Amino acid sequence: KKPKKNNANIQYYNIRRFIPFYHYPSLHLHLCLTFILSRNRQDKNKLTEYNQQPNNMAGSKKKKSSSAKKNKKSSAKNSKPIQLDDVLSQAESAMEMSELETALKLFAYAAEVLRSRVHGCDSGGNDNIAEICTNAIEGDKKTLATVLGKIGELKASNGDVEGARREFLDAIELLGPNQQNNGSSSSSFLDGGVADAQNCESRAGLHLYLGQLSCGEEALGSLRVGVTELEQAMNILEKLIETKETANTMIVEDGKDAMSLADLKRYLIETRKQLCSAYCSIAELYLTDLCDEPDAESCCEKALQSALKLDEIATESSEEINNNNAMDVDGENQKIFPPQPDALQTMANLRLSQSRGQEALVYIMKAYSRMKVGCEAMSSLVGLGKDEETRAGGKAEAQANELVEVDAASSLPGYEFRCQTVKILLECASLMEDFETKNQCAESGIQVLGSLMAENDEVIEVWYLLGCAFMACLPPNKDSAKYYWENAMSMLSKVKGELESTLDDDEDGYKENELEAVESQIIEVRKKLGIHDDDGGDDDDGMDDC
Repeated sequence: KKPKKNNANIQYYNIRRFIPFYHYPSLHLHLCLTFILSRNRQDKNKLTEYNQQPNNMAGSKKKKSSSAKKNKKSSAKNSKPIQLDDVLSQAESAMEMSELETALKLFAYAAEVLRSRVHGCDSGGNDNIAEICTNAIEGDKKTLATVLGKIGELKASNGDVEGARREFLDAIELLGPNQQNNGSSSSSFLDGGVADAQNCESRAGLHLYLGQLSCGEEALGSLRVGVTELEQAMNILEKLIETKETANTMIVEDGKDAMSLADLKRYLIETRKQLCSAYCSIAELYLTDLCDEPDAESCCEKALQSALKLDEIATESSEEINNNNAMDVDGENQKIFPPQPDALQTMANLRLSQSRGQEALVYIMKAYSRMKVGCEAMSSLVGLGKDEETRAGGKAEAQANELVEVDAASSLPGYEFRCQTVKILLECASLMEDFETKNQCAESGIQVLGSLMAENDEVIEVWYLLGCAFMACLPPNKDSAKYYWENAMSMLSKVKGELESTLDDDEDGYKENELEAVESQIIEVRKKLGIHDDDGGDDDDGMDDC
């Protein structure tokens, strides 16, 4: 029999899921059990000590009375200590619920335990135990690298950019360099291929995060390393799929269940999506930080062509699997959504910067078609549905849309991405002379903004852009535009008052700069409303078009 696995020792979180990377060889069963028991005793001591600290775990902030402490000590002997995988699970849950401080504390504790295990393994001169120690340490290093990556994400969210950078660099060092055996035999390649792809993907994620935290050439270097790692992961998976299709070989990873052809194809699609997004990040860098480089335009074009090619392949593969009902999980077909429209939208942005408005329109409308169903379903919930009945507030139909299109709504791109979609749509509308095309751009922008409003109605920019979108229609919907601009004005005035009341405590001048920005935005909205400083009046006919 195989020895019982300790999940705390062998689980590693690879961006999207927990993946076991190794198992203990049955040949050394008695040595494995000895080693595992030794490690578990160390973990129990640390975890018991951790549980006794009142401020470490969520929900234990209140101080205990002396009698409660005695009762706790007496029951501690009979209670089972929290295992490391439980700590990681709680940390993941806290992170998903945006409880950043709790998640950071839990991940930090897990990192401390893993570091002690990585540096505290002693074989005592026994070669067999040394081999097991090596395997165990490698697994713990991978888990520790993932934990450090999570800590880096949390620190970046809290504004600690330098702290996040250190965590990502430490994680990259733990994972080590790429060790794929290009000259390995077919059987050995199959045995380690999926694990190699997973390792490449993990390293790529860390480098891409570093690229997001950097700027200029430094960011470009990190992004290119991430692209190289993802390309290698993609090549590994393509070879595995080809081998399985031609030789009908079962892909087995470390004694686990065989990975089916459908699972491999789904994994390849997700890898292509990540690679497509990485190429888009490089293109966006040439549109911003590196826009003054001599070859910026050609490099941006090249990156986007690569991204569009991957986008097309991933979309076709997703449709093929969905049509064949190949993705079956627990007896139910799991739909694969096409890639996010990053490549299409970034290409539209590039074409606008090149004054090629018609081409930009084609790309941004293709991007909108990817999110159209979800946006319209969300938009109808706030009275901005495409048809007049829903826009007037048809609640019954809005509820039906929410139930029917919940998957499409949940798969929408991020908030900032959709804000950028609207800006490109409105810019295209301003360039179009055709009545139908102009209205198509404006109406698409309204639907995207409606989805944003349904998600968060306290973002001033969304209210302002809604006013612009209604004014971009032909004929302009001045009443609706005025309504949204006036609400934007009211929200800006409130923010201005709050900033003015705290200026006395502004030592670094940050709030003063923010106040200036808010005042300039108020002036812009007043111009849209046709309000002039000389008379303070309000003239509907004087409202500016967008």
